[in-house]
Amino acid sequence: MRILSALLLLVLSVWGQSITVDRLGRTTPRSSLLSFLKSARDGNYNKAIHYIQFSKQETEKEKLEIARQLLFVLDRGFVGNLDSVSAKPEGAADDGLPGDRETVGAVVGADQSSEVQMVRVMENGQQVWLLSSETAEMAPQLFPEFGFPLVEKYLPKAMLDIHILSMPLWVLVAILAAFPVAMAMAWGIAWLFLRLIPKKWEVAKRPSFPVVLFIGLLLHSIVSQFLGLPLLYRVWYTRVIIVLWLAAWVWAIFSIIGHLDLRVRGYLLRNHLSSTQAMLQLGRRLLQIFVILGAILIGLRSFGFDITAALAGLGIGGIAIAFAAQKTLENVFGGLSLLSDQSIRVGDSCQFGAVSATVEDIGLRATRFRTVQRSVLYIPNGQLAAMNIENLGQRDRILFRHTIGIKYGLSPEGLFHLLEDMRSLLEKDERIAPDGRRVRFLKLADSSLDIEMFAYVLTKDFQLFLQIQEEILLHVMEIVREHGTDFAFPSQTLYVEQANLPIPRSQDPPAPTA
Repeated sequence: MRILSALLLLVLSVWGQSITVDRLGRTTPRSSLLSFLKSARDGNYNKAIHYIQFSKQETEKEKLEIARQLLFVLDRGFVGNLDSVSAKPEGAADDGLPGDRETVGAVVGADQSSEVQMVRVMENGQQVWLLSSETAEMAPQLFPEFGFPLVEKYLPKAMLDIHILSMPLWVLVAILAAFPVAMAMAWGIAWLFLRLIPKKWEVAKRPSFPVVLFIGLLLHSIVSQFLGLPLLYRVWYTRVIIVLWLAAWVWAIFSIIGHLDLRVRGYLLRNHLSSTQAMLQLGRRLLQIFVILGAILIGLRSFGFDITAALAGLGIGGIAIAFAAQKTLENVFGGLSLLSDQSIRVGDSCQFGAVSATVEDIGLRATRFRTVQRSVLYIPNGQLAAMNIENLGQRDRILFRHTIGIKYGLSPEGLFHLLEDMRSLLEKDERIAPDGRRVRFLKLADSSLDIEMFAYVLTKDFQLFLQIQEEILLHVMEIVREHGTDFAFPSQTLYVEQANLPIPRSQDPPAPTA
């Protein structure tokens, strides 16, 4: 029991050490950098110096001055996304730097630039992240290069001394005033771009609000860097820009999808392919869902969230859904295959096996047929894609083929003229295809002289074919009657022969007895 208690205390002590959090928030590179910016922005430089690694024994006054200059340099010249800084205690593992180093951005000046790096050091028995000594030494060197904006020389002293939200009053006024200016410039840029687009593309002549807003915010973000927008506020400003940027891209992609959808719908209507509109609508919605999911994942990645787990979850969830809905997916892909191949369309008459039916609708799961008996038949698309289907609706012509039996008794010469008249009937009819037509004397059957009529009627409409077939058969009957014969039917002839047969004499009766 004592051994178990000792082990439990050991585990608790190790666990307690593993979850120890630095009271100043220096556990991760991101938390340490943001804590420095917040402390320095609040004017608490005594706390801000605890987030900097100093390379030598600077005095307390020198440390405070370095912290002030470093904040000024970061506010004026920092380039990078603070949300992309690692929020893990071990830092980023794929940046190619040693495990105790992390590059969080860069300071870019007019003449020189330098990377901003964090370093992991041991302090009071725990590992913490600090701004590296190289970054601290960079601040006094770049501070004179940035200096104060030239405009501050011409502003009233009150605009420089009064601070609102930890920034000079003139900076706040300039940022607010720059917004309508940026929007006006954005509208002008969008209007000029629309004028350069060819008229045949049929685009709108007035700039849309999302496009103008996106360009305006982009211009405003550029101006805000020159005005000296504090880096801490720039984090939230960048997040707003990213959200609006993603919204603009989603809106633009949705507009393209809608434009293509209208074009495809017009094509389908012109070519009588309205049955594919249901599948087209499904594809459009799936594409829109993928666009939204992609925008959300990109946004989370831009805000510094690790989306690896989310992608893995989507992959596992997709596999699970695929296994659970295997038959459903099989039918959906079967429907897509039918629509893409155009093997059957709504209104086509089809024959599979001994069943003849007309296609009424091609759905996501099954295809609906109307049989000759007027009953409704549903066949899953997965099975239908694997069946041998004879599509009668896609015929370019319809076969006319009949065997006509003529009674025996017609002379060979009379049969020859009968065949010539039947051939002439097909040749004069323009509704009969000239290739492949024939009229031939086939055989001497048991009760008829069999003649084959073979031709293709130039029509796709089965009802019209029946009408043409009826007219041809009636003309055939007239031709047969004109040649003095008739149609044969199964019959038998019994011949009786008369002959003289001998009649045997009857025997004499027996003599009477006495």
